[in-house]
Amino acid sequence: MNNELRNGNCTSSEIFALTAMDRSGKNPGKPFYTYIEECNMERRLCRSVSEETNARPITWGHLNEPRVFELLGTEYSLISQETIVHPEIDYWAGSPDALKYIDGKAETVCDIKCPKTLKSFCQLVDGWAKDGIDGIREGHKDGEKYYWQLVSNAILTGCSTAELIVYCPYKHELDAIRKMTDGNSKYYWIWGSGDEELPYLIEGGYYKNLNVFSFGIPQRDKDFRKQRVLEAGELLVERRKLITV
Repeated sequence: MNNELRNGNCTSSEIFALTAMDRSGKNPGKPFYTYIEECNMERRLCRSVSEETNARPITWGHLNEPRVFELLGTEYSLISQETIVHPEIDYWAGSPDALKYIDGKAETVCDIKCPKTLKSFCQLVDGWAKDGIDGIREGHKDGEKYYWQLVSNAILTGCSTAELIVYCPYKHELDAIRKMTDGNSKYYWIWGSGDEELPYLIEGGYYKNLNVFSFGIPQRDKDFRKQRVLEAGELLVERRKLITV
């Protein structure tokens, strides 16, 4: 997690905190300042303060990400290992999962979600069926976070549309997923888990394993996102410079 382009900067994955409002509904709320405080810690430490890189939901998502990519069309390009910095605001960065191209131009930014629990998966899919992206924002505990992550990455990539891609394997896919762990210790819990300990779907049932939810991003949300990042920038401390011998 010690990515120099991300540590101490406002990143798409956590930028939802900057949308928080106080009780008046006019000014930034407490999560706004808490997030800036963490960014400043990282600027002084010269490293990340995150300690959850091997949490099971995260490792499950990372392992399945390339599998999802294989199920998508050739118009998609997986770029999750890249960090993109805003061309004008150097403390604003993000790592989109994928881009979708039309006639050689990146038109859509994508975020891949592989929920660790079936409840989370169902809330995302059912939320979309109910009211599109607004249904996800209202019906899932991280719906707002996912939305603003995509807004941020859309700005960073210059895209006008976004896709939230939600995946849960069918039961017959579990053995292939276990083989993908390839002896890596951080995935041992997946290799050693029985089918009933992992999320899976019954093929031919109500839910599909791959779900692609596309939506346009209003300019007002892009403008609000940029405004809050600029406000955050005024409170960031100067990054500490390492002294090397």
